[in-house]
Amino acid sequence: MWNRWTSGLLAWTLVLLVVGVVLAGWATASLTDAQQACFYGPASVPCPDGWDWRLSLLTFAFLGVPLIWLTGLAVAGVGWALRRRRRRRA
Repeated sequence: MWNRWTSGLLAWTLVLLVVGVVLAGWATASLTDAQQACFYGPASVPCPDGWDWRLSLLTFAFLGVPLIWLTGLAVAGVGWALRRRRRRRA
């Protein structure tokens, strides 16, 4: 029932899902810690702003990881179509 393509795409999806969730969780927790340190800490502790690297990481988790996933699906689809086309010629 499951062929090699299906297993590969399922593994690709699960790996990138885990990567996205871990990156988003870590960036959110890190931003929360930075905001608490800014609020409760002395005046020398900088507050995170719109250019903070953790916000960029969170944006990558929500936009970059799904784009990488879609690119992988597109490459797999092209590979599947080419392989199927070669089989028909032979």
